[in-house]
Order: sequence, then structure tokens, then C-alpha cells
Amino acid sequence: MSAIFKFLFERATDPLGLPINAFYEYIILAVIGAVAYGIAYSKVGDMYHGSLISGRTEGSFFHWLIRLILFVGLWLLAYGAIQGYYFVTANWQIILMIAGSVAGAAMLCTLAVTAMRFFKKHRTVNGNA
Repeated sequence: MSAIFKFLFERATDPLGLPINAFYEYIILAVIGAVAYGIAYSKVGDMYHGSLISGRTEGSFFHWLIRLILFVGLWLLAYGAIQGYYFVTANWQIILMIAGSVAGAAMLCTLAVTAMRFFKKHRTVNGNA
């Protein structure tokens, strides 16, 4: 039964590549696979010790299910980080202009609030008016 789960796992994760050099892709995917394996192994062991599962087939099913969920989740994080890096390197000038504009607007708002507080605190009341 484990061979079937392994086949399904490999079929589901085979098209998940990364938009980088193949050498780095294999390294990152190997690390993601190792992390997913370690966490799945630990969680299924905890399930056995907690008497939540008892059979080999159940353990294999949950191992491959947890491993698949973790692999896809970690792959999404890695893919998003790589795409974010590509976006930032391609549009760094626009990002810098937007960040500068936001910082300038924040400074103007801070200056306006400080000025209003100062004028409110030092306002004099004209008794003749």
C-alpha cells in the first residue's frame, strides 16, 4: 500500500518546479522534501504513541498525506519568495519611489500633528473678543 501512496505523492509533486537554475532547484526541492519527511515521520510517530492510529496502512496513509501537504506548502513559500525576489529586482526603482513617497507622507503627517498639538497647547485666549 505504501508504494501506491508513494506513486501518488510523486505524481502530485513532480510538476512542482522552481523558476531558477536546475542545480539550485534540485537542492531546494531536496531540502523541502527532507523537511517534509522529517516532520511527517515525527507527527505519525506521535499519532502512534497517542494511540490515534494502529495499523501500518493508516500510518503510511497519514505519513504520505502530511508529507504532501507540507511539501506543497513549503514549495509555495519557496516559489513565492523566488518570484518576490524577481519582482523586486525587476522593479526596484518603482518600489523605491513608492517607499520614499510613503515615508514622505508619514513625515508630513507627523509634522502636521505635531504642529497642531503645539498650536493647541500654546493658544492664547483673547478676553476682549
